[in-house]
Amino acid sequence: MIKVFRQIRQQLFMEGKTGKYLKYAIGEIILVVIGILIALQINNWNNGRVEKKSDYQSIRALISDLKAKDEEIISDFEYGKSLISQTDIIIDHWAKYKSIDTLNLKRSIFILSGDGAFFIEKSPALESLTNSDLWERLPDSLLKQVDDVYRGNFTGLKAAYEKITEYSTQFKFDFLIPNGLADSSLSTEEIHLLIKDNSIEYISYLEVYRDGILRLNSRFKQASEGIDLLIDDLNVYQHELKE
Repeated sequence: MIKVFRQIRQQLFMEGKTGKYLKYAIGEIILVVIGILIALQINNWNNGRVEKKSDYQSIRALISDLKAKDEEIISDFEYGKSLISQTDIIIDHWAKYKSIDTLNLKRSIFILSGDGAFFIEKSPALESLTNSDLWERLPDSLLKQVDDVYRGNFTGLKAAYEKITEYSTQFKFDFLIPNGLADSSLSTEEIHLLIKDNSIEYISYLEVYRDGILRLNSRFKQASEGIDLLIDDLNVYQHELKE
C-alpha cells in the first residue's frame, strides 16, 4: 500500500500537482505512523503475555513450596502430639505415685536427647519471587500475607525448634552424661535404676521439654492456618493471571 502511495506521489510531483502531492505525502506518513503504533501494540501485547506467563509460573512455584512446607508442618505437628502424649504418661504417673513409669521411659530418654531438630525457613521460590518484577506488582494485602507466613510464622518456628534443641543439649550434658545414661544400648531396667535417685530432676527436664513441644505445636497450628489462607489467595491471583 505504501509503495502504491509513493508511485502516485511521484507521478503527482512530476505533473506539478503540488496540492495533491502534499495530501498523498501526508497520507503516506499517517500510514507509517499507524503501522508503527500497531507494531508497538502487538509488541506490548506479546510482552504482557510473556510477563503473565512468567508471573503465573512464579506463583505456581510459591504455592508448591507452601504446600510442601505445610505437609512438613502437619507431619511435625502430629509427631509433637505423640511426644506430648508419651511424656504426659510419665509426668502424670509421677504426680500420682511419685515413681517413674517405665512404659515410655527409654523412648523418653531418646526423645529428650534428640538435639538435631531444625526448620529451614528459607525458600528458593520466595527468593526468586522477591527478585522478580512480580514482587512490585503484587497487591499489598498479598505481600503482607507472604511476609507474615515466611518471615513471621516460619521464623517463629525456627526459633521454637532452636529452643527445643537447646533443651535437649542441656539435658544431654547436664543429666544423661553425668548419670551414665548416654549409652543407647541400655535397657529400660538399667535406665530406671540409674534415674531412680534423680527422679525429680528427670521429671523437671521432661516437663520443660513438654512445654517446649506445646509451644512448638501452637506455632505449627498458626503457621498451617496462615499457609492455607495464603494458598487460597495465591490461587485466586493465579487464576486472574490466566484469564
